Amino acid sequence: MSCDSFQEDFLDYRDNRLAPERGRAVSEHLRTCLTCQRAWADFQLLDRAIANAPGPVPSENLRRNFYAMLDTHLAAQREPGIFAPVRRGFARLWAEWVPSSPLAQAAGVAVLLACGVITGLWMQTRRERDADLATLRHQVDAVTRLVAYTALDRQPASDRVQTLLVADSASSAGLAKLLSALALDPNINVRLSALDGLYPHADQPAIRAGVLSALSRETSPILQVAMIDFLAAARAPEAQRQFESLSRDPSINATVRAAATHGLARLL
Repeated sequence: MSCDSFQEDFLDYRDNRLAPERGRAVSEHLRTCLTCQRAWADFQLLDRAIANAPGPVPSENLRRNFYAMLDTHLAAQREPGIFAPVRRGFARLWAEWVPSSPLAQAAGVAVLLACGVITGLWMQTRRERDADLATLRHQVDAVTRLVAYTALDRQPASDRVQTLLVADSASSAGLAKLLSALALDPNINVRLSALDGLYPHADQPAIRAGVLSALSRETSPILQVAMIDFLAAARAPEAQRQFESLSRDPSINATVRAAATHGLARLL
């Protein structure tokens, strides 16, 4: 180690604050290093000079100036200031309205605490009520969509296809109607028409997710192949696992397995 590192420890070495191993290392170094011996001697000399130096004695002017500043500060503290009327008003209000009895004061604190608890519960109840209202709105929207689809389902299949063909697929309501028909309509032709209506929007992740969800429940090989072709044409990487599952499932129609294998190759 360098001499500088040992000399940096001189102060702790003098006060015996070094670890035992480090203290022995400094002592051993001082026995063999002339440079550090001279530095240690200079350090001890300076240390003694500082210890023997007389303490500073304040001059009479310093004492006089200090007491003058103290008097000025105390005088400023005694002045009323601009907030003194406000402080006096609060003090008078406190004296008039706060009871002097400890029991009455405790009762007042209890009343304030109860008011705070009631206010907190009211705010929490309001937040819970808002959350319940949001949930209720969501449920009403879902029921409204279900009722609308039920009314649509009661129409003949040809009418339902015509309804899908004239649906405004550019709007979110139109897309939701197409996805609902794809997933729920019992007629294959209606589901195929819904899938055709979704092709222009295959770049939207929500649309691909809806088709992939419908594919997992679909039992018609014709529609399964059509959905696989839709997702493969859309380059939907999220469909890779479903394609792999279909291509390896021996219970699936052979044409569907072949379509899934081909679609998987298109994705990769």
